[in-house]
Amino acid sequence: MDSIWKFSLFLGKLVFFLLVLSTVAEAQSKDPMSVELLSHIQHAKSDSLRLHYKIELAKHLLNKNIDTSRIILDDVLHALDQISNPSQYLKRNKADALNYWGIINAKQGLSEEALATYLQALQLSESIKDSSMIGLTIHNLGMFYRRQHEYEKAKAYLQKALRIRHQIQEKSSDIAMSYNMLGVTYFYNKQYDSALINYKKAEALYSTKHDKSKVNGNLALLYYTLKDYDKAIFVFKENIQIFKELQIQNELSIYHKNLAGCYQDMGLYEKAIQHLDSAIAIAEKLKHKDLLQKEYFNRSLAYQNKGDYKKALADFSLYKAYNDSLNNTEEAKRITALELNYQFEKEKLQASLSLQNEKAKKQLYLILFVLTAVSAVTIFVLVRKNTKYQLDLSKRKLEEENLQRKNAEQILQLKEAELKTEFLNNKIKEEVQHYFEKELKAILKLDEEERTKAIKSLLLSVKSKSSDYGPSQNLTEYIDQVSHEFKIKINTHFPFFNEKEKKLLYLMKLGLSTNEIKDLQNTSLASVKSIRYRIRKKLEIDSEADIIAYIDNYPTTT
Repeated sequence: MDSIWKFSLFLGKLVFFLLVLSTVAEAQSKDPMSVELLSHIQHAKSDSLRLHYKIELAKHLLNKNIDTSRIILDDVLHALDQISNPSQYLKRNKADALNYWGIINAKQGLSEEALATYLQALQLSESIKDSSMIGLTIHNLGMFYRRQHEYEKAKAYLQKALRIRHQIQEKSSDIAMSYNMLGVTYFYNKQYDSALINYKKAEALYSTKHDKSKVNGNLALLYYTLKDYDKAIFVFKENIQIFKELQIQNELSIYHKNLAGCYQDMGLYEKAIQHLDSAIAIAEKLKHKDLLQKEYFNRSLAYQNKGDYKKALADFSLYKAYNDSLNNTEEAKRITALELNYQFEKEKLQASLSLQNEKAKKQLYLILFVLTAVSAVTIFVLVRKNTKYQLDLSKRKLEEENLQRKNAEQILQLKEAELKTEFLNNKIKEEVQHYFEKELKAILKLDEEERTKAIKSLLLSVKSKSSDYGPSQNLTEYIDQVSHEFKIKINTHFPFFNEKEKKLLYLMKLGLSTNEIKDLQNTSLASVKSIRYRIRKKLEIDSEADIIAYIDNYPTTT
């Protein structure tokens, strides 16, 4: 904390103790709360806490010694103004102090200063977003406009204060205070039923004897207006006794004035003047111009009804002076100007915030548009990629299905070829068998010499037929042992092989040597080597490469 603030606090404390000491010393036996708060101020561990207790003491003394309350708050506000960068806590304390500074100005008839202070407190409360302090300030603005007899404005502010206080679940006593003051506003506006409803709501929320006495006092005013004087007088007297004990001077002056009103209406002017004397003495001590205006006017009427016109005129002159002070036309213009200026600044701020919000909205819309566009492009790319993938997948599936179908067709063709071969072999066997049966039957009919010749001839014929059909039959049996997959692979991926080359490959697949293949095919070794050479040439592989391994490892995917 800077040195200027410390020095100002020191001076403030010195002035504060000198001026408050007499008040506390006098009230020490009667007002322990003042003593306790003063002790807190003296022993506070920080300047911030000391300021807080000063504000609480000013609130406490508001209706007991308004001048002391003003001095304390002036000291607090001066100290707070010296702080260059106050915390949220100190800002809240300043808003609180400003509210009660406004109340003091309003009570002492300084309407223009009161409104300016309330508007400053509201601006500060809104800047720190303190709903409780906003509720208090709006409540005080309602009270201000009620004193200005602008009842519609007063009702609007008090109703708004109630909404805020209910929303944040403010203390019951604070909510009750707003209901009570709203009831008073309805009362002055001659809406007695609405006044009674709000008084009852306040009474249900108040818990202390002091608070309940405020509502009862307002109910007594209602009884007085309805000319039920006995009820009104009973409550007024009860409240005078309560506020005497509590040393609440402001309320004491009001209830002396109200009791005097009852006596005046009943024609008991001497009693009315006695209570008005008490009311005026207290109000002068408080410098409460609004109360003094009303009380001098009422005492003027009482003296007039009593026939003491000299005193009536003197009191009326004082009433007129206070009335002119309170209802100053120029001041009213300045109050209106203050309201308009505050409203203009608020609208200007709102317009600035709206402009910022519009810019922020546009930026947000632009960001959303860009994000939407990027998302749309991303989705399009992903959808397109997925579509392409699906198409490729479908294409591969179709190719696989076609390959499987071709393989199946080739297997069927191979099976058909094998069946045809088997059918031919069986046919040949039948023909050979037929031939031998026929020959044997013919031989049996010959004589012995010719039979011997015929048997020799038949044996030569059998040998000849064995050499014609035997190897082919054995080759077919070997080829049947080769897997269908290998045969399909040869047919599918190597369609350039002729039948001799395919048969040689089938026999090589079975692991037969060149000599074994030669014997099985009933051909020469040179012929087998020649066919194998042609296979290598077509496959474009060298003489060292394994033909079967090359074909087995040949990729079959498309």
